[in-house]
Amino acid sequence: MNLELVVEPWIAGLWPALREHFRSSRGQKEISGALPVASPVSSRTDLVKSQLLHIESQVELLRFDDSGRKDSEVLKQNAVNSNQSKVLIEDFESSLTRSVPPLSQASLNLPALPPEYLHIHLQESLGQEESQASVTSADPVFQVPISKAVQLTTNDAIKTTLLVELDISNTDFSYQPGDAFSVICPNSDSEVQSLLQRLQLEDKREHCVLLKIKADTKKKGAALPQHIPARCSLQFIFTWCLEIRAIPKKAFLRALVDYTSDGAEKRRLQELCSKQGAADYSRFIRDACACLLDLLLAFPSCQPPLSLLLEHLPKLQPRPYSCASSSLFHPGKLHFVFNVVEFVSTATTEVLRKGVCTGWLALLVASVLQPNIHASHEDSGKALAPKISISPRTTNSFHLPDDPSIPIIMVGPGTGIAPFIGFLQHREKLQEQHPDGNFGAMWLFFGCRHKDKDYLFRKELRHFFKHGILTHLKVSFSRDAVVGEEEAPAKYVQDNIQLHGQQVARILLQENGHIYVCG
Repeated sequence: MNLELVVEPWIAGLWPALREHFRSSRGQKEISGALPVASPVSSRTDLVKSQLLHIESQVELLRFDDSGRKDSEVLKQNAVNSNQSKVLIEDFESSLTRSVPPLSQASLNLPALPPEYLHIHLQESLGQEESQASVTSADPVFQVPISKAVQLTTNDAIKTTLLVELDISNTDFSYQPGDAFSVICPNSDSEVQSLLQRLQLEDKREHCVLLKIKADTKKKGAALPQHIPARCSLQFIFTWCLEIRAIPKKAFLRALVDYTSDGAEKRRLQELCSKQGAADYSRFIRDACACLLDLLLAFPSCQPPLSLLLEHLPKLQPRPYSCASSSLFHPGKLHFVFNVVEFVSTATTEVLRKGVCTGWLALLVASVLQPNIHASHEDSGKALAPKISISPRTTNSFHLPDDPSIPIIMVGPGTGIAPFIGFLQHREKLQEQHPDGNFGAMWLFFGCRHKDKDYLFRKELRHFFKHGILTHLKVSFSRDAVVGEEEAPAKYVQDNIQLHGQQVARILLQENGHIYVCG
């Protein structure tokens, strides 16, 4: 290797430090001393740190004396050398688009090629109006307005947690504390546009998609995808019907191979779907949260037809949330709580992405959001209330006991506390209606990171505890430091449960209590 390919990039980054070094008297003394001469062999094979520093200083001094060479030329050459060094290093590392031995030289066992079965015709739109109602669902769908949104965490908390209130007063939607419901959500508009652009279908996004089964397909029992409505636009299908963030399965990668023209890209896709490339698939596809768009950007010669994508992309699933209220406590209202999911996708370059549903909801409620936990609990003003579509998900097991005298234990770290707020609201109203009733003990084990940042429903829990609704409140803070010589509190929810293990065992084994876990 040419020595300057190693030395030059180091010099470019160390210029400011070296100049300061030369100005100091100590630096001048060291520079004026004798420099050891490195043999060509040792320079190439063992660049010891101290020797490299002397060489850099020597070359730097030569540069200062080279009045014939312009600074711009030096910087340009440094950039070239730096890039060459980076390429040399990357040649020995695997990535989404590149493999290294032994995989790059291995014979591959590929999965069977899935038979294609859809034929697609794009027809110019007649201008018909499309809505979320076109999305297929086995359950009844209700379109309801958002009447309130409150941020439950401080701005410096690690996660942002929001409470959203829906107005269900003009619908037939009903629920019990402990029930869940689904939110029908769309894909990110920017990601849909990027995908259509990459597929060279941006000018046809309003075209109507007509599907039929190929006459010569070899797929047994081939049927039209039930989650794609008839005669909807291409943009609507990618926005509301397909999980474009889904991690591509190996069968999908195998199908993409046949539509990739570049030899190196084709080989890499084969490796990623092969038995021999299982570790690379896990690392660069599954663990990196790669999606179809990531693959298409990483492999430019891959040009799959639209029909292939509709065959392999799964249905965009509604997202379930726990009801965080009681209809006795909030008539005509439905509350739910969620963290705004954020994660880094490392498939190609590092990209910060938000959850499909939580990112959309956070953007949707921005106009009515009350920005902190001290905000008024009145409706949040005159802003036009956005609407979302929801469907019920009833449960027969996660409800309060029919006999209110049975003691219950609730375990809900983080947003897992949501259904238990509904439990406590419901129990408070029942005790108001039956002041002489026999009500069992209610234990809550709750946990969060910081007492002052993400203690969800702190004020409400204190109210329930003060009025005897909640008989035992055990809270753990996993990231708060112990102050002074005070005894270390229980760090996690499981620590608190173990600390009170005898009472928990007695309730469950001797008093026939119920235990609920969420989160």
